[in-house]
Formats: sequence, structure tokens, C-alpha cells
Amino acid sequence: MSEDARDYYDDQEFEEALIRFKQTLISGKKQYFDVSEFEGIVDYLIDEGDLRASETAVMQGLRIHPSAFSLRLRYAQVLLNKGETRQALEILKQLELVETGNPDIFLMKGNAYLTLDDERNAEASFKQAIKTAGSELDDILFHIGSNYIAVGDIETAVRYFERSYQENPDNEQVLNELGYFYDQLGFPDKSIHYYNLYLDIDPFNPAVWFNLGIAYNRVSEFEKAIDAYDYTLVLNENFYQAIFNKANSLANLERYREAIAVYREYLKQDPENDDAYCYMGECYLNQGRYRMAQRNYERALRINPNNDIAWFSSGLIHWMEKNYTESIAFIRKAIKIEGENADYWFTLAKVLAEVNRLKDARDAFKRATSLDPANSEMWIMFAEFLHSGGQVEEAISTLKKGILHNDSDAVIKYHLAAYLLENNNEKEAAQQLETALKLDFSRHNDLFELFPKAALNDSVKSLIKTYAPPK
Repeated sequence: MSEDARDYYDDQEFEEALIRFKQTLISGKKQYFDVSEFEGIVDYLIDEGDLRASETAVMQGLRIHPSAFSLRLRYAQVLLNKGETRQALEILKQLELVETGNPDIFLMKGNAYLTLDDERNAEASFKQAIKTAGSELDDILFHIGSNYIAVGDIETAVRYFERSYQENPDNEQVLNELGYFYDQLGFPDKSIHYYNLYLDIDPFNPAVWFNLGIAYNRVSEFEKAIDAYDYTLVLNENFYQAIFNKANSLANLERYREAIAVYREYLKQDPENDDAYCYMGECYLNQGRYRMAQRNYERALRINPNNDIAWFSSGLIHWMEKNYTESIAFIRKAIKIEGENADYWFTLAKVLAEVNRLKDARDAFKRATSLDPANSEMWIMFAEFLHSGGQVEEAISTLKKGILHNDSDAVIKYHLAAYLLENNNEKEAAQQLETALKLDFSRHNDLFELFPKAALNDSVKSLIKTYAPPK
């Protein structure tokens, strides 16, 4: 888009031209517009996402001004937007012969090749765009990054955004994109860095404050997250999601009374939000106020009977109150909705074990460990359940399976060493114990709690002496 066309947006004459053009769409009567008017009209319609009208405008323009380079370039853009990529490429190749130093041509070619999964030609085109960018280098780099975003290649996009930032550190749009996409890539610290740079330039953007709050939440900086959400609400009191997120941050800080108050404030604006009732119920649950927690879970389920968290949390309350039948029924309802949740199966296994439904408990433990094999606690508790039933061999076998997925976890190895000693397998027990001691010597008392006779074993005493840290 030319500078003249950009400036044209603010002209009253452009508004009048746009109105006249829209009237032609209704009446079908053609009117004359000069090239700059067509430029502004097409750019406006492209920005609005009106593909049909933008194509009509550019075709009318080319009928009146067939040699206008800027309109031919916009026609290529319209074709790209419509998905007619190869036709757009043909036009761009023709235009390249006319203006060999126009970066917009190469930028659009690169975009077209990306759409066609031709990464080699895309990169070559983008290099040409950069080479011919001149004073607009930061803008060209930004648009190249945006093209990679469009095809889902966030890592490459961020590299171009970084280069754009190096060219122009005050480009707010680049800073915002870097903040957002670093968060998407799982680098919240970098996201925070760029959002703060943005806010140093423009501290009055509520959306950026809100996104900064999300990034602070990800790194457990909950106080700073709350401050960011407060700034969001100062700038836009109707930014209701900021109220919801602020309540979550307060809950994460265990400031449950304050969190409940903020959830209530949010529910005034969104009274049918079952998640808010669930989270408020969790605050009550953490305060030990089970009746109030249950009321909120029931309210969530009246709004959304498929809220698995509400069913599961209700099951937890029944378990704590020793209402085992109800607890099992509620947890099973949660599992029926969200059957791939390992925590649901793990909790169900513990409740079933508590009421001596041993076969069902065993099946639930198996399901939990298969869904989340990297969770060593599940393997350990499964083994303890088997051990308590006198199934020492099976407990050992279970821990060995767990170690395949948790080889750097000392606790599971101490458990295995204890059961092996109990089973008179001293050699293998010593091997597991030695590995556990190397990983975390401070947990070695776990061995004696599980199998007190280990304290009398010479091999055990020798290993502990060998790996004990110097006093």
C-alpha cells in the first residue's frame, strides 16, 4: 500500500468515494474513480475482509486504468486472499519484470509460495524482499513473520519478529506479537519482557495488560498478575475476563476469601458460567467449608451437567465425609465425561481401595498409570496397595514398570529396594538402593520406614556410609 493511499484514508474525499462505490454495488451503475481512489477503496475492502467487493473494485479499476501498476498488484493480493495462488503468482512474476526493486512483490510471492508449501522459493522471495526493503526493512520483516504465522510456523515467525525489533525497537506491533507468540511457544519470561517494553511506550492498552497478567500467571508471579489485571480493569472496566483471571490469581495465592468475592463480582456479568462456580467451590473446599463448596458444584452442574470437574470435586467431598457410595458414583460420572483424566482414575482407585473393592481398585490403578506413566506417585501408591494385600511380587513388578518411565526418581527406587529386601533379593535391592542414594541421599530414611529390618543389613549400612555427604 503506497503512502499516498495510506494518507487517503483520513480524507473526507475518500469517505465520499467509498460511499459512491458502495452505491454502485447496489445500483449496478458504473462510476469513474481515479487510481488513488481505487487504491484506497480496495485496501479498505481487503482490510474489512470483503473478498467479493474488493475483487469487484479492483476489476473495475483495471478496466478504467488497465496499466496501473498499483491496481495490478492489488489484484494479485485479492487473488491470494481468494486462494487462487498460482494465478496470483503469474501476475506477480509479470510485475517483477516491471519493478525489479519493489519489496511488496517479493513479499507477496513469498506468501504465495508458503501457501503452496514451497518453502525454498518462499525463502528466496523473502530474501529479495529484505534486500529491496530500504527504509521499510522493519515493516517488511514484520510482514514476513506474519506470513509464517498464517501457515502455523510460529518459531520462524518469531525469528523475523526479532529481526524487525532489532531494526526498530519502538514498533509497538512487533513488541505485541513477540509478547504473544513467545507465550504461545512456552517462553513466558520472554513474553513478559516484550509486553513490558510495549507498555513502556503505550501504557494504555488494556489487552496488553491482560496478556501480561496471563504471562505472569504462567511463571507463578501471581501478585504481579493481579496488578496487571487491575490495570486492565482501570483502562476498561468491562474487560470481564480480567476479573475472572484476577480471582484465579488470588486463589493461587490461597487468598480464598478475596478470590470468592472477585468470582462473585464476575458472576454478576456472566451468571451462567459454570467454571466460575467450580473455581469458587474449590476456594470453599480449600477453606474446609464443604457445604458451601458442594452448593457451588451443584450450581455448576445445573448450568452444565457435563462439567466433569464439578462431578469429580463433589466426589472428593463425599470421600472426605466418608460417603463412599456417593463418592464413587460422582467420580465415575466425571470419568464418563472425561475418561482420559489420570487423576480421576487414581482418586477412584484410592476410594475403591478404602472400601476393599480390591479388583475394581486394581483396575483403576492400572488405568491411571497407563494414562500418566510419568507420574511416579501413582506407581508407588499402586505398589503400596498391592503390597498391603500381600502381593509383594506384583508390587515389585509394578514398581519396575514405573521406573521405566521415572528412572531419575529416587523415591520409587527406595520403595523398590525395600520390597526387594523384604523378598530376600538382596543383590538387586543393593543395586536399586545405590542408584537411589546417588539421586537423592536425603530420602534414604524412606527405606527404613518401609522395611525397618533394612537398618540391620550390612550391605545397606555400607552403601549409606559410602554415599553419606561429608559432615
